[in-house]
Amino acid sequence: MWIYDVKSLRFLEVNGSAERQYGYTRNEFLSLSLKDILQPQTDPATNQLVDVAAFPDPDKIWTHRKKDGTQIFVKVRENDVRFHGRDGKYAVAEDVTERLYLQGQLLQLAHHDGLTGLPNRVLLDQRVKQAFSAAQARGHRAAILCLDLDRFKQVNDWYGHATGDECLKRVGQLLMRRLRGMDTVARTGGEEFTIVLAEVESVAAAGIVAKALLQVLSVPVEIEDHHIVLGASIGVAVYPDHGTDGPELWRSADAAMYVAKRSGGNRHVMVVSGVTTTAAETAGVEAHMRAMLLGGGFRLHYQVQYKTNGQIRGLEALLRLPHPNLGYVNPGQFIPLAEERGLIHPLGKWVIEEACRQLMLWNALRKTPICIAVNVSPLQLMRPDFVEEVRHIISQSGIDPAWLEMEITERVVLNFEVIAKHMEELARLGIRFAVDDFGTGYSSLQHLHRLPISTLKIDGSFIQQLSEVSRSYPIVKSIIAMGHSLQLEVIAEGVEHADQMRILQEIGCDCIQGFLLSRPSPPEAIEDLLLDRQAKDVPSEIVEAVRNGTEYDMRLES
Repeated sequence: MWIYDVKSLRFLEVNGSAERQYGYTRNEFLSLSLKDILQPQTDPATNQLVDVAAFPDPDKIWTHRKKDGTQIFVKVRENDVRFHGRDGKYAVAEDVTERLYLQGQLLQLAHHDGLTGLPNRVLLDQRVKQAFSAAQARGHRAAILCLDLDRFKQVNDWYGHATGDECLKRVGQLLMRRLRGMDTVARTGGEEFTIVLAEVESVAAAGIVAKALLQVLSVPVEIEDHHIVLGASIGVAVYPDHGTDGPELWRSADAAMYVAKRSGGNRHVMVVSGVTTTAAETAGVEAHMRAMLLGGGFRLHYQVQYKTNGQIRGLEALLRLPHPNLGYVNPGQFIPLAEERGLIHPLGKWVIEEACRQLMLWNALRKTPICIAVNVSPLQLMRPDFVEEVRHIISQSGIDPAWLEMEITERVVLNFEVIAKHMEELARLGIRFAVDDFGTGYSSLQHLHRLPISTLKIDGSFIQQLSEVSRSYPIVKSIIAMGHSLQLEVIAEGVEHADQMRILQEIGCDCIQGFLLSRPSPPEAIEDLLLDRQAKDVPSEIVEAVRNGTEYDMRLES
């Protein structure tokens, strides 16, 4: 509390609480005026400095300056007094600094994500309304982008939740840096972010932004000694082209994001008519997948891999999910869903069992055994019992482990320390490893050299555009040269034209896989091919066993 002179604004009296709060002694206080403790105030309505002599509004928060220069926030109530014959003001000041801080903290918690500090769903809903209202008033567009990190559960499983949390913070920072100040980035789920583009020129422009964000997130995030590749799936909805109702557009963008995720991830999907039904479709595919697992409805088709001299190199097993209405469900749709819903382990185990069973039957008819490559999910390799499970399957089927090849992705190679032990144990059994879709990620050559990898498979996207003058040509040529320098076999995927095969032969590619020479086919079609090629001089009892669908132990024959 204090009393000050109305005309000069000098302090006439202060109490001990004021001295302690502001840091001045009584004598120092009495040498000051109200202007010395009052931080200059600006009226937002007029942008003019407020007259400090004006009677303060009791509901207004004033900013005062202490002796050490720090600021406090106060509410002041005053009354007229006569003090030793002078007109004065008797003021009671209440320090509300801590209260305002707590209110700010509560407001922050109510409107922002506790981990990343980004807006949450509550604040995002306000920003969506503001953006659409401004778009309507000014005649421009706005957009909602739903972004979900691909297979983020693996990051938590491999590196721990602390590293996963740091990844989420880094993603928030990357998105904020890439976007404009008028845009909003919010965290709306575990690994889900929602972006509001406050002003875009066109639907195509929103798609360009989505592509740019995918590019930003394709660069490995470095946390401690880890180089983590994230990737994302993005759904895009534009106001007013795809609708004018904010919540409905949000749902549409979210549904489009799931379409991108089920298509393999690392892509964006623009909202189209009917896309909002995909949540129900997802539930339907999941239910069908579970039923097929229980009822033995999944199928393996096989695609032949050829050496460039025309000899059969081996086969790749490709998982197929028959559906009564959809035909065969796209693997890019059901494989990510299986990983997300915890079905990849029983599904992957069935694939290995079925491939090994088929290997035993087919190799009974061949003088030279053939190998089958199976795709293995990172989540399978992470399981502590995976090696023992594979060892048991091999023992039960009776195959030579050298007949089996496991295809992994570059994403697995990047997580060297997590999967190296299991790969080494499987390699000691005789199993070979191939890196699938090579060239689309950020594989470390050091890891390629240290892991028991024998084969690189060049991603089909490079082969599709392959010609002597294309940008793909030097990339493919370099991959082949690098693979050979590491003493690795190189297979080109997606070969569909004779010109592609000719070029690959010229630049030294070892093997070819694609529709030009072989389409994925059911086992009976592959069996006819193998019989035509190399079934000569096979004992009749073995041929009969295969034709009757019974097992024959080749080890007894040998």
